[in-house]
Amino acid sequence: MYLRNDLSARAPQIFTLRATVKRMASMRIACVALVCCTAAAYAAPPRIFYTDLTSGPNTGGENNNGAYVTLYGKGFGASRGSSYVSIGSGKAVAYKIWTDTKIAIQLGAAASSGNITVTNAQGASNGAPFTVRAGKIYFVSTSGSDANNGSFASPWKTIVKAKDSIAAGDIAYIMDGVSQTAIDNYSAALSIGSGGTSASLPKAIVAYPGASVTIGSNSFEYALRTPAISGAKNYWVIAGMYLISGGAATDLVSVSGWRFIGNELTCPHGSGQSACFHTDTTTNLAFYGNYVHNVGDAAGTIDKYYHAVYFTTNSNHIDAGWNTVVPNPNGSKTSGGCRAMQFYSTGGADQFDLHVHDNLIHDAICDGINFATVNPDNGTVEAYNNIVYHVGTGPDPDDGSSNYACVLTGSSSSPSAKVEIYNNTFYDCGSRGTTDSGTVTPYIAARLRNNLSYQLSGEMYVGGTSGSKLLSGSNNVWYGVGNTPGSTTANITSNPLLVNAGARDLHLQSSSPAVNAGVAISSLATDFDGIVRPQGTSFDVGAYEYGQGSGSGKSACDLNADGNVDSVDVQSAISQAIGTTACSNADLVGNGVCSVVDVQRVANAASGQSCRVGR
Repeated sequence: MYLRNDLSARAPQIFTLRATVKRMASMRIACVALVCCTAAAYAAPPRIFYTDLTSGPNTGGENNNGAYVTLYGKGFGASRGSSYVSIGSGKAVAYKIWTDTKIAIQLGAAASSGNITVTNAQGASNGAPFTVRAGKIYFVSTSGSDANNGSFASPWKTIVKAKDSIAAGDIAYIMDGVSQTAIDNYSAALSIGSGGTSASLPKAIVAYPGASVTIGSNSFEYALRTPAISGAKNYWVIAGMYLISGGAATDLVSVSGWRFIGNELTCPHGSGQSACFHTDTTTNLAFYGNYVHNVGDAAGTIDKYYHAVYFTTNSNHIDAGWNTVVPNPNGSKTSGGCRAMQFYSTGGADQFDLHVHDNLIHDAICDGINFATVNPDNGTVEAYNNIVYHVGTGPDPDDGSSNYACVLTGSSSSPSAKVEIYNNTFYDCGSRGTTDSGTVTPYIAARLRNNLSYQLSGEMYVGGTSGSKLLSGSNNVWYGVGNTPGSTTANITSNPLLVNAGARDLHLQSSSPAVNAGVAISSLATDFDGIVRPQGTSFDVGAYEYGQGSGSGKSACDLNADGNVDSVDVQSAISQAIGTTACSNADLVGNGVCSVVDVQRVANAASGQSCRVGR
């Protein structure tokens, strides 16, 4: 039962709430006025991780409502209901997809430059920057013709036509069922020969919301590539595609400013010195939310030089986040690629400004994350919030032995700065069992903080010839085998009490010794699920934060915007309701007054329930 919205009768209720405020300072479960709350699972506000487009027109296209933008994150809600998406000062006019992790909206004329936010019953999300700008919108459909003008009413027939026709700032949406399974040029189904002019004016080829679009074939060497020919091929957005090839599903050479978002890549017959996703001299790349799987598992050999994701030769300023990389899901012992994600500069300088985060990586014959040739003196090299398990399984590739760690660090120089490895969860690393197997194999110095390593019988924590001498850091969990690295401090060696390690649910239980056991890292705002860090008194150890109350975005009930809904917010709501302070941000109902109903909603959120906003 909720408190009555009757200001003449609110006095005794307010006194009850004031008494409750005092109790809430020392209690996590609150009894508020006529409602007595028991402990409940916390429902976090929505969190946006990234969007496919960061700019686009708000007019033109289908129904003259502008660009479609897809948002990826968590906590959006299984269905839309009364939830909405704002773009700057305007709300989206159309919703093509709404799931808990993905929303596709159309901007509409009211959209303006600013932040994209999602608002639902749990509150408002963080903001994702977006710029409304000029540009044309085109479409490709199975029912179209390349003699058409490319509009929604008169679409083109092929992706090649769209690729060759759009200008900087334009977007081509590819409709359901369209495929490019013929060679375009340079042994690729889609060969890119020109590009956009800036990060704010890219060229974009994007799957229409909900569409299935295929580029490539098992018989092709490349699905998509930028061939090493003259001409600038910078500033592209490729999003929502299914890319398949017998060699490299994507091969980016000498480009900058690309966004490669939410694509699926598979290369079951791949082999050679390449990868399913391969870059060479590529800079300023956003590689987000891609699914790379079944890499070389039908090639008939295990290839030491063929990987799932491979950033090579002067590929710098790389941001690789929220991807799922599963090179060997079938567990083949006779066929497959080697590493899940590798940085190795073949004949170039050591790489730098590399950020590997929030990725799910598992089932790889060789390393999970391999920083083979990096120089953090020139720019940060870091891995955080990653979940890496069952990698380094072996056997040795047919063309020589490899490394078999969850993460490896190396360099061709002698950097003084360290590779930063923090708040990752590692499980079952390096069962191959060679001297360079284990949770981490350092060949240059690495600082480990707040990592959780759970190893199985026969595995090691540290591999490599120099072992733990190259490691520093603190507050890591080491569990399952042997002695902890002597060069790290504040080690935790007790069972981390994961929810279900055997079933690969590596979340923490409430009683885990990893809860509140980490050190604060100011640059790390959230966990793998988008939950705000910290939830308790300190950071948790590992990629997951155990949810205790503040959630993944700003709740509308968080009146003082400190990241927590607590007794301070309840007191603020009371003060606004009884008029001792001005009614500013506690009008959650939206009826122009601050009332006891608003107070009740803040109190509900403080006790772990929903911040119910609106009528």
